[in-house]
Amino acid sequence: MDARTRKILFAVIESYIGIAAPVGSRYISKRYGFGISSATIRNTMSDLEELGFLSQPYASAGRVPTGRAYRFFVESLLDCGMSENSNLLSMLYDKSTDSRASFDDFLSAISRLMSDCSHYMGVVLSRTAESSILRKIEFYTYKENMIVAILLTQYGIVRHMIVESSSRLTQKDMNEISRYLNDEFAGSTLRDIKKSLLENMAEEQEKCETLKEKANSLCNKVFSSINADIFISGVSELINLPDFDDIKKIKELSKAIDDKNMIINLLDKILQSEGVQVFVGDDPLLDEKALSLVASTFYEKGRPFGVLGLIGPQRMDYANAISIVSTSAAFLSRQLEHI
Repeated sequence: MDARTRKILFAVIESYIGIAAPVGSRYISKRYGFGISSATIRNTMSDLEELGFLSQPYASAGRVPTGRAYRFFVESLLDCGMSENSNLLSMLYDKSTDSRASFDDFLSAISRLMSDCSHYMGVVLSRTAESSILRKIEFYTYKENMIVAILLTQYGIVRHMIVESSSRLTQKDMNEISRYLNDEFAGSTLRDIKKSLLENMAEEQEKCETLKEKANSLCNKVFSSINADIFISGVSELINLPDFDDIKKIKELSKAIDDKNMIINLLDKILQSEGVQVFVGDDPLLDEKALSLVASTFYEKGRPFGVLGLIGPQRMDYANAISIVSTSAAFLSRQLEHI
């Protein structure tokens, strides 16, 4: 593609992102002033349509970019590199003061900040909870048949949850169970602990209910609930965009968002990738709903820890979205270096 054709294509894409309406040659001529006639621009746009970069919704209308055009545009943005979003960075620092005590709240806050800065849907997936290494686990009686479990991982991240116990256990029992589990499993990954507990459960089920069996049963409930953590913000921001201007589109979009497993599976594909990844209709969830995803892996001391990103219409402001995602992922990775 020659330089002039590329300029006109990018002008159409940027204009369509801004006005959410088919773009005509006269609009491009007046707004960008390339020093060429409207007729020349129109002919170039016609050539781009034949090449599959533009489409015409109906006769006499202007053109709109295709998925192929967006992908070409995004490649150019990624090749140029993106600057840090200083405004977002300042807000992230403000939210990070209590990340050690409330890491889940911090991840939720990041998804909200990304959404607020972009007006798209912010998502954060912490997929590697199972890869975290247990430092210590403690149990406390709470209410009748309810127990509070507190887990401390190798790098200081605290997780707490309330589980129901089928056995009546005193705090003395809880202390003994905590000591047994810490002696048995401290230094192991949560994934290995879950596997070991399942094996222990199978061995113990033929025996009478010993304290060890109670410990395995209780701990199995705790660790079976530790899977992917996903934080989603800005659904209303996404639905209010002109791209979803009828009730049928809104219902379809809401249904897709409610199925969190679909989003988890989509983000999971990115976990081992480096740098910002952009998907324009490259997945059934995205393609059917005319959505795009801009996402990046973030790291815990060099290990992939999770994925964060923005989901928006294909007519999304990719430059801004890439900057927001890149800034957020780099910041979160730096924070995890010091936890």
